[in-house]
Amino acid sequence: MDERIIKMIENYGEENDFFGEVSEEYINKAEEKLRVKFPRSYRDFIKKYGSGGICGVELEGVQDNLGASVVDATERWRKLGLNMNLIVLEDSGEFARCMYCANINDDRVFSWERGGTNLHPRYNTFDDYVIDIFQEGIDNW
Repeated sequence: MDERIIKMIENYGEENDFFGEVSEEYINKAEEKLRVKFPRSYRDFIKKYGSGGICGVELEGVQDNLGASVVDATERWRKLGLNMNLIVLEDSGEFARCMYCANINDDRVFSWERGGTNLHPRYNTFDDYVIDIFQEGIDNW
């Protein structure tokens, strides 16, 4: 994980902004429900932080035995036509930010609009995505 992400969280995070560290067991359960393997970068993030965000910016993730917002969001968007090889990182209602599962070997983050048919590449990596949205949250806070 990029050090800039860790620094942003340390400098701008508040108590209870993130669920907190999540065990492999619960990450594996979320993957099983979605029938995918999470990309390494995303897996590392949710293992350390679970789910949550800073300055009003939230990422879907895993919340131990309480469930997994990534599962709920991904299943909701799949019903709208999202490819089965994608996971939802952010659900804005009108669009989702998503990335391919690990076996596709594509680290980019995409936007997919409700009812859309095309993915729109937005970021080259998960870390680039997190840095950008966290910085936007910080700038607007």
